[in-house]
Amino acid sequence: MKRELTKHLDKIRDTVAEVDRIVSSHRYPSDRRTVVVMGLLSTIIQHHRSILLLIKSGGTFASSCALARDIVKGLRYGLWIISCATEEQISRIEKDDEFPFSIPEVIKEIESAYSSDPFFENLRIRWGAQLYRYSRSEIFQLGRWCIDAGSGLHWDDGEIRDMTTIATLCIVVLAAQFLAVQKHSADFKQIETLAAHYANRAS
Repeated sequence: MKRELTKHLDKIRDTVAEVDRIVSSHRYPSDRRTVVVMGLLSTIIQHHRSILLLIKSGGTFASSCALARDIVKGLRYGLWIISCATEEQISRIEKDDEFPFSIPEVIKEIESAYSSDPFFENLRIRWGAQLYRYSRSEIFQLGRWCIDAGSGLHWDDGEIRDMTTIATLCIVVLAAQFLAVQKHSADFKQIETLAAHYANRAS
């Protein structure tokens, strides 16, 4: 692993650790909406840690991508629950084994709800294409894999950097919006500053 990639992985690890510290520094109400979003945040933070462990230990990149896709899903579900879902819809999520609503409709509602939010819009403009790319299912990823004589599949450092950055920004965005609706404006601004460290996609 090249030194530049190692530094990047350490940076995103520290970013998510700081997000976790900020979110954990408050007590929150026990209403269903808040509890579900907190559960999603906790889950995708654990997924992020697992991604870093897999990459640093030489684990399969496909497994890391599967976790990254779950992080993207967690972001979408969380943003929708924060700003769009009704109490009845949240209750259905708790009861059903699978997410019971149309993902394209959920995405439209999210984009409508956050269209006037400069923090959300700036990140969507800069990273929207990559976000879509890493949310696609396994079969549509196959054409992007390179054959390697040793391992069968190979991803270069740029791909790893992009995927891990997207996973990190998903956590940053969801935590920021959660803190905003909980009226922790100073912490929202602090997390917004963390997102600024990932202003552009790496070349």
